[in-house]
Amino acid sequence: DLESAPLPDYSLFPEHAINRAMQGKIRRTIGLETQRGCTLSCAYCNSPSQVSLHKSEVGEMFARKKSIKKVREELEFLHKRYNLELIYFLDDTFLALSERRFDELSEMYMDFKIPFWMNTRCETMTEKRAQKLEDMNMLRMSFGIEHGNEEYRRTILKRPLTNERMLSAFRMVSGKKYVTNGNCIIGMPEENRDLIFNSIEFTRQLPSDMERTGAFIFAPYHGTPLRDLAIKKGYIKDADSICDITKPEDSMLDQPQLSKKELIGLARTFGLYQMLPKSEWKWIKKAEAETNEAIKLRLELKKNYHEKTSSDLGLSKPDTIDA
Repeated sequence: DLESAPLPDYSLFPEHAINRAMQGKIRRTIGLETQRGCTLSCAYCNSPSQVSLHKSEVGEMFARKKSIKKVREELEFLHKRYNLELIYFLDDTFLALSERRFDELSEMYMDFKIPFWMNTRCETMTEKRAQKLEDMNMLRMSFGIEHGNEEYRRTILKRPLTNERMLSAFRMVSGKKYVTNGNCIIGMPEENRDLIFNSIEFTRQLPSDMERTGAFIFAPYHGTPLRDLAIKKGYIKDADSICDITKPEDSMLDQPQLSKKELIGLARTFGLYQMLPKSEWKWIKKAEAETNEAIKLRLELKKNYHEKTSSDLGLSKPDTIDA
């Protein structure tokens, strides 16, 4: 019951523990949730297993929400004690809520207007919400793209959403004061080089002021359907192995149509393929390797990337994008 949960006590930690980097600045930051859990069934996520496990053991839905009154109480308490400069909303899908609840939440938050970050899905965005989020003083948001191929996204990832609907969400937030980026995952089961380039091509269609920040390599967490598929296909040899979060640049999968070496090379250069002209792609492919020549070429291409990104986002200097 989230209503009975005690207010968090960050005095247990050193004062500097709440300092976090965001948008090139160190800010006093605390995570806060307005809801817990998710009712969706994405095959790469732990939420479906949480739902079924909780239902079988407790007989109730795992997904639940705090009242707006409770969210206000927590905000008031945390802001008074820590003079917050950023809220990191921890909700799986921040905008997975009714219009009535969104209106109540946004109206309440106008009393604070503390800059905040949140993560959501494209289908939860509307023109009205895009503007209200700016009024609430949102600093940054992330859309989960995950994959740019509709068929793969629908059949393998269990996300039945069209590319046009996803693009429309990005268009809705284009030109706003807050920063928006789209997250992609690569190296998932049954994926190949062509499918990865479907994701690259999709992100190249985004409005120019959207931030393109590369891709995450798939992490096959226990209890997820995609991990089960990877084990069934023999892409993971040790069924008991666990994800090593200290090695986000590595992959636990080694697939015949997409070797680990090729995948890591694509992860190194994903952002370059997103941003640089296609006339540069032959050089980017050479830069995928980990030879001295490829590393030198990658550094030169990254310089071009920063110049291109800074120009598209209206930044004054390339180094302002490093954060």
